[in-house]
Amino acid sequence: MASDDLYEKKKQFVEEISLLMEESGKPRIAGQIMGWLMICDPPQQSFSDLVEHLDVSKASISNMTRMLLQSGLIEKVRIPGERQIHFQIQEEAWVNVLENQLENINALRKISATGLDLLEEDPDTDKTRLRKMNKFYQFAEKNLPKLIHQYKKEHFD
Repeated sequence: MASDDLYEKKKQFVEEISLLMEESGKPRIAGQIMGWLMICDPPQQSFSDLVEHLDVSKASISNMTRMLLQSGLIEKVRIPGERQIHFQIQEEAWVNVLENQLENINALRKISATGLDLLEEDPDTDKTRLRKMNKFYQFAEKNLPKLIHQYKKEHFD
């Protein structure tokens, strides 16, 4: 496969990741950065590398790398002999995503429980949907930590 063809396929992969992230409510450029950092060689990319390969403004790269750093998906690394900061996928990025989701699951379970308490004395309101929501989030709150723990045990210990 010609290197230009491979590069175009990599850019297509990056685009697919960015569209998925955008559909989940994240900025598209954050998805482009994540997609590129998953497949680039070397795995550490400088700010300039990201601007060049993604054809995105410096301001956008700056804002999105800051957001991705704060969310624990990427990390800064120093390369000996280089003055620029480099970025790479954080080793536990995908575990961090699930742990953040677990926080949202806990909040949604609490909100649904509060709603059920609120409607306890209201005989005219159908609580079926709220009960289903609460049961689902109870299940997820109970089982997701086990899944995360098992993954960490198998892959990080």
